[in-house]
Amino acid sequence: MKYNSSLRFLPIALLIISVGLMLFSCANMSRPSGGPKDETPPRYIKGNPSLNACNFNDKRIELEFDEIVQVDKPSEKVIISPPQINMPKIQAQGKKVRIELQDSLQPNTTYTIDFSDAIVDNNEKNPLKGFSLSFSTGPSLDSLQISGILLNAENLEPITGMLVGAYSNLDDSAFTTLPMERVSSSDALGHFTIRNLKANTPYRIFALKEANRNYRFDAPTEDIAFLDTAFVSYAEPKQYADTIY
Repeated sequence: MKYNSSLRFLPIALLIISVGLMLFSCANMSRPSGGPKDETPPRYIKGNPSLNACNFNDKRIELEFDEIVQVDKPSEKVIISPPQINMPKIQAQGKKVRIELQDSLQPNTTYTIDFSDAIVDNNEKNPLKGFSLSFSTGPSLDSLQISGILLNAENLEPITGMLVGAYSNLDDSAFTTLPMERVSSSDALGHFTIRNLKANTPYRIFALKEANRNYRFDAPTEDIAFLDTAFVSYAEPKQYADTIY
């Protein structure tokens, strides 16, 4: 009789154990995957001044983007033209980037703030490449530009992070006595773009790996390069026939 009694309660015991295992299994919850990785860079929404604004004379500048952003290495990557001798204050606050210029603004001058790839989103650090802001303190904006590639003469490898500047003063000594008028920086491929040049103006191009941030060649340890001929900036309209039917 005792043997039969134990058999009668055995299925109940198995059911309890089985339910216990099921509850234990449900308690082990895994972390959700979170979806695909964000690979989209921040998008510029608006700013003060707006892009290519004229008659702007405030040294406080604000840019707004579509997501929370950071500014990566602003002292190295952000280039302001004409050059600022005193480094501006650049900081990200949420979706906004605020810039406070420390030097006085020149009258009737086009300014360019070239961010290169310094603006990145907060989570994945996706860079907004090639972003720049231009504005003028006068009634018109200079809009021409010149691009090129900077190579090492010894091995023809691209040079990264070298200043490339333009002078409308064509004297040979200008590179040693005056700061660059318009300035850019070479990227990882050695490519550079000097923006907002005046139309119909002769320029000379110099490159400088400087040590003291005065935007001119005045130390024997600084690497230099130059274009041996001057060029005149110009623009001409062209029409191309549409050949798609």
